Amino acid sequence: MPFRDSYINLTKTKYNPSIKEMTYDCPVYFSIEEVARYIENMNREVIGRLAGENMPKLADKTLVQSRVDYYFEKVQDFVPSSTSNAEKATNGPFNGEFNRFVSRLSTTLSDRRLNFLLRPTKPDGTVYGTPDFEKIMKQFLGYLTKSNVTVIDLSGIPFEVMSITVSLVARLIFDFSFHYSKIRNIDEKLDDIPVMIVCEEAHNYIPKSEIAAYKSSRKSIERIAKEGRKYGLSLMIVSQRPAEVSDTIFAQCSNFISLRLTNSEDQAYVRHLIPNNVSSITDVLPNLADGEAVVVGDAMLMPAIIKMALPDPEPQSESIDVYHEWREDWRDVSFGEVIKRWQKEIADGTS
Repeated sequence: MPFRDSYINLTKTKYNPSIKEMTYDCPVYFSIEEVARYIENMNREVIGRLAGENMPKLADKTLVQSRVDYYFEKVQDFVPSSTSNAEKATNGPFNGEFNRFVSRLSTTLSDRRLNFLLRPTKPDGTVYGTPDFEKIMKQFLGYLTKSNVTVIDLSGIPFEVMSITVSLVARLIFDFSFHYSKIRNIDEKLDDIPVMIVCEEAHNYIPKSEIAAYKSSRKSIERIAKEGRKYGLSLMIVSQRPAEVSDTIFAQCSNFISLRLTNSEDQAYVRHLIPNNVSSITDVLPNLADGEAVVVGDAMLMPAIIKMALPDPEPQSESIDVYHEWREDWRDVSFGEVIKRWQKEIADGTS
């Protein structure tokens, strides 16, 4: 995709002229709509071939000497290709090459569910820009509110972009930790800032499966698992189905905390992760009580079964007391309010 990458670099340079050596990965603002228009114009481009022309030619006979000045602004109309001596013009080098890509990109940009990603705006309605990047990183790392824990809720993210969203967040934190560690190596007076990424329900976006839909998130999280320690970045993987999580990631884990597991496949997988001389401790996995866990790894001198204090208040994910609920009277449910919020969420592209 080098041609499309170069179009992104062009709009990045347009909005960030102070950066002389712009790269595809440089974390600065660019307009995805302008990139789409630029690609559409390249897909339509016709080159004038009359004497002294040999450059893109618009329908009003204007010669495009600089594509940057014309192609970002709007989708242009070009002269038709012709072999006549009076109107000689030929298709540009990429004319028609991006038909399918342009169609898919247009469909994606018109999907209002993706506004949070493609058209992010501040609470006051203004568009985020490059100067806001520092604030965004502070928010991710808890420095905006001086909080030790930052929760990034992905429950409302459309499935189509779940992987790329996880990948972007993981890459941003990894790259920040990488560059901070380099600065700290030069200036030892700087404080260390250890960061841990906790991946809840990890089987949903970093599975063992090689399906292309999860490629982005798997690649980013696996990189953190393999290289993050060098830059003060740790990783915690949380999953109810460990057998479905990427083997590469589990191979890098040094500690395992296993609560009750009733699925035989998951039990066998956890047993496989633990050294053979202590694997028998996993026999208790299906019989553990609430809050009990088997702990194995560098954090413990020897494998042990521990009892953790239950949270107060307990989360709303506890099992339903079926016997008690069955005996209760029917309760009113505001179906109208639920459906109204449901419809509004889809219409607004919010969650």
